[in-house]
Amino acid sequence: MTKWTLGYRYPIALTISLAPALTSMMVQAAPFDTPPATGILNSLCYDYVPKVEKPVSAEEANALPVEVDADRLEAKQGGTALYEGDVKVRQGVRKFDSDYAQLDQKSRDVIAIGNIYYNDGQVTVTSDKTLKSNLDTKNSELEEGKYQVHGSPVRGFAKRVVMTNNNQNITMEGAQYTTCPPGQEVWTLKAGSIDIDQKEVFGEAWNASLWLYDYPVFYFPYINFPIKDERKTGLLYPGYKQSSDNGMEITQPFYWNIAPNYDATITSRFMDRRGLMEQVEFRYMPDPAHTGTLYFENLANDKQYDETPGLNDYLSDGHRYLMNVNHNSSLMDGALRLGVNYTKVRDQDYNYFNDFNPLVGTRVDDQLQQSFTAGYYQPNWNLTSELRQYQILSPYALLPHEMLPRINYNYYQQGNWFDLAWNSELTKFGYDAGNASNFQKGERYTATRLHLAPTLTVPLVDAPGYYLTSQYKLMFTSYNQELPKDLVSQDRRRFTDADSNQLTLKDGNITRTLPSFRLKGGVNFDRPLNWYDGKGTQTLEPELQYLYIPYKNQDEIGIYDTTTTRQDYYSLFSDRRFAGLDRISDANRISVGLTSRIYDNVGDERLRLAVAQAFEMRPPKVRLYAADAENTNSRSLLSFEGDAHITDKWFAHAGTQYDTSEDEFSAGNSAVEYRHEKLTTQLNYRYLKDGNLDYRTLTTARQAEDLSQAGLVMMAPLNERWQMYGGYYRDINQNVNIDRKIGVKYDSCCWSINLSLEWHNQPDNITLRPTSEKSIGLQFEMKGLGSVGTGDRTATLDTELLPYIRPFNLKGQQ
Repeated sequence: MTKWTLGYRYPIALTISLAPALTSMMVQAAPFDTPPATGILNSLCYDYVPKVEKPVSAEEANALPVEVDADRLEAKQGGTALYEGDVKVRQGVRKFDSDYAQLDQKSRDVIAIGNIYYNDGQVTVTSDKTLKSNLDTKNSELEEGKYQVHGSPVRGFAKRVVMTNNNQNITMEGAQYTTCPPGQEVWTLKAGSIDIDQKEVFGEAWNASLWLYDYPVFYFPYINFPIKDERKTGLLYPGYKQSSDNGMEITQPFYWNIAPNYDATITSRFMDRRGLMEQVEFRYMPDPAHTGTLYFENLANDKQYDETPGLNDYLSDGHRYLMNVNHNSSLMDGALRLGVNYTKVRDQDYNYFNDFNPLVGTRVDDQLQQSFTAGYYQPNWNLTSELRQYQILSPYALLPHEMLPRINYNYYQQGNWFDLAWNSELTKFGYDAGNASNFQKGERYTATRLHLAPTLTVPLVDAPGYYLTSQYKLMFTSYNQELPKDLVSQDRRRFTDADSNQLTLKDGNITRTLPSFRLKGGVNFDRPLNWYDGKGTQTLEPELQYLYIPYKNQDEIGIYDTTTTRQDYYSLFSDRRFAGLDRISDANRISVGLTSRIYDNVGDERLRLAVAQAFEMRPPKVRLYAADAENTNSRSLLSFEGDAHITDKWFAHAGTQYDTSEDEFSAGNSAVEYRHEKLTTQLNYRYLKDGNLDYRTLTTARQAEDLSQAGLVMMAPLNERWQMYGGYYRDINQNVNIDRKIGVKYDSCCWSINLSLEWHNQPDNITLRPTSEKSIGLQFEMKGLGSVGTGDRTATLDTELLPYIRPFNLKGQQ
């Protein structure tokens, strides 16, 4: 039976396996996989590290001729050969030097003394003492040997090494291991005795201790460790964190290597302000076609919720938990695919993700998604299905409609002068009132929806530099809609017409048939520029689109999976004003856009400027909700996008949408970034009109404030060893700090320390009043040995709430 292996997780004792493995390779002179470098191999740190020679098999190496050279050769009676003075033995890439060597032809015993040097292209070993070996039995003994791995800072020392049983059994006494350069040994791992049986997976070490400079800091009376590329059951490195919300956190993971294709990680996470949480992750892969993870974490008694009155009475017992299932299967050579992504917390535990930040689950707008997917894929068609449910993480959020299930059939056919597509969907939208918040009184409408959309695309002109394409689509949608007697108040408000004050939703069968015609074309002009060694190129790319869809009143239909799309340059050339199928907007629109690009002498895009606007022959009348005001604008927002990388060090981005009818900006974002070697700094800003919503105002005209946020992130080297980094984000309109972070990192050749402080607004989905959260992170790393602490060992520009993003989208630029 073929065994499939999961990704590796190693216990604490992993790193001390390198020293005995290297000694074994030294004597066998056999090829091996060099371990990866554990520090940055640069001239400052590791100019002394030799390069790796291409390894060959033992059979190939032994077949090469052997060249021996010495100042003096003497053959004694009895078959003993003596080599003295600058003894050199060469066989391919193998090199062996010593002051004196003696070979007994009968017993096949070899003795080498003084200035012993061995190099096989993978490891170098030196010794001033004695090497004894037998060419037949391969039993060997070395005194006081130093080793250096090629292509890696790994090096060490052993007082005595004994190899028996054709080098299968290795005993090392007084072994040492480090990745620090000579003379800069910040840390060293020492072991009194190490035993290796290379037929086994693990070796054993006694009296092992970790030393910082000349001081022992940790002691292992006994420890075993992997000597092969296999996982091992045992403790992983612990972690710690200090925060104002959870207090001091200590995590201790335990890794269980169940089988090559099954494993589990069990973690105890102690939070002194909350209690003890147990986390279990089980990974499985019976074969590559079936993989998955089962994850569960449980906090039996959260001390912070024991005494919380009022709204949180449902958590008065303090019991909090999360479960996650993530599975993927691929059958029939990948044609049939199955997937599960299911995450759930305790009902009405709205702040679970805010309090514990689990790394599992799919969240969108305070909704925890639970989905089951299946699909059959062929080159010209596919049949897919999805069953999707939600758990809301806010008492003020309206529970979305569930897909129970959705089935899609899509067909594509490319002809000589046309492209044909058939898109169809059948979806049953349900609603489970038991999953709704206590604040939601009543039930939601439900429906079964059938949608058919045959599409014919005919290129009218397709030539280098210009094109014109026509598209014809017929969209048929049928709803079998059911309205409850007790409709939830939010839906009743949204679907009540402002003029008639009547509920527009209808019960029963509703059909909608709409044709669509789209004509889209563009031209590409270019000219040479004197920029970039006189070989630059500028383009001018006007494009035009006409879209026609007749009007049909759709207020009778509920909103199941449809939202208003974000308008930008690219959306103006789409055929949809809404995302989803519940609303198909009427259109009699001409979209005009102009893009200009500049390319340098190697074809990389250095500048892109794009501006577009749509002009309505008749303002669209279709609304998302009946309570929404009709659109009277004859022009869309004027959209602009720009990216620049004029010089190698400066980047810039700007995007904005301007309402020409109201003479105001609707949205905007910008960033300027400077990068030079290890220095990175970015100033960014984003604006969104009415972007700060107050979810406590449960009306269609929700109170909102403009979102206006500025940010600054920086990572700057102070010198060769010290690096400072940080981020600052502030909401200008609300006059509050969103997130602040500052850190400093010292990074030497073989160790580093990273200290970070952060203050951010911790969200609260119940009170809607964020609290100020402070956290301290300290990370100490011994490169090649492991690390202790919390968080990422590297300095990062990400903050708790906002990730670092490079919004520059230029071809050929990274």
